[in-house]
Amino acid sequence: MQRRTLACPVAPLSPRAPRRRARRSSAAALLGAALSALSMLLALLSPGSALADPSADRAERGERSQRARPPAVGTALFSAGVDLEIAGRTLSYSDLLSDNLRTYEVLGVPMPSLRGELYPFARSAVPVLRDLGVELSYARALGLDSEGAGGASVSTSWSRLHAGLRGRYRLAGQEGPVLFASGGLRWTDFDIESTGDPSRDAASVSYVALRVGVDARLPVGPVALEAGGGVQAPLSMGALASHFRAPSAGGVDLRVAVAAPFAPGLEARAGASYARFFYDFDSEPEDTYIAGGALDQLFSVHLGVAYHGE
Repeated sequence: MQRRTLACPVAPLSPRAPRRRARRSSAAALLGAALSALSMLLALLSPGSALADPSADRAERGERSQRARPPAVGTALFSAGVDLEIAGRTLSYSDLLSDNLRTYEVLGVPMPSLRGELYPFARSAVPVLRDLGVELSYARALGLDSEGAGGASVSTSWSRLHAGLRGRYRLAGQEGPVLFASGGLRWTDFDIESTGDPSRDAASVSYVALRVGVDARLPVGPVALEAGGGVQAPLSMGALASHFRAPSAGGVDLRVAVAAPFAPGLEARAGASYARFFYDFDSEPEDTYIAGGALDQLFSVHLGVAYHGE
């Protein structure tokens, strides 16, 4: 008997099966990418995002721009500032023929100062009145002593007061360069406690001077540069002048500064100032103190902060 073996036909593997698996893998990848893109879109559209609220982004940029923009000093109603000065002074004589006078020098003196300006008619429609104001400043040295006979410490004071009128003129709109002109009284007092030694006591001065000056402020990007100067005509001079025959004196001063805004209306400041008083004496050979003149120089560097209110 012949045995038959029945064979079940086996369908050949379809070449499409791998392609179906490949298609399922591609579809999964596309779905994942779509979900990722959707989650990113939802994040961008969530409250507080720049895309959901473009005005918030503009407001933030505007706030940063406002912080970086210098204050409108040319239209401010008032300005106030505080500085820490590191000051010094030198006094020397010219054509000195007597040996009973000595020069004077002091450096590195801490000297806090306050200053302010007020334009009471800044909101007026009258052009001249709105740019006319008053200014006031005061400074006083801390912990200052001089060297007396035998190296003894002698109490010494140094202070400065200024009050006057101030006018301003804008050259190119509210945010452009500004020119200032001022006039007033300036009192500079440097007093050394009496030691009974005229050669040391002669370094004491007390200048009460009429001062006329000009200043300029120039915006340069986010900062502003300032420079100015003045002429001083002393009405009184103090102990130094009293030691000489027919004394006369004059004075000049200069200053420079840079200001950088760090908040609306507020700016950090750094600068330097210099003042010199020059004397002329009409000494005679029989005088106790004989010199042709003297030069008194006062100088400082300073750091501070100022606020300009509108």
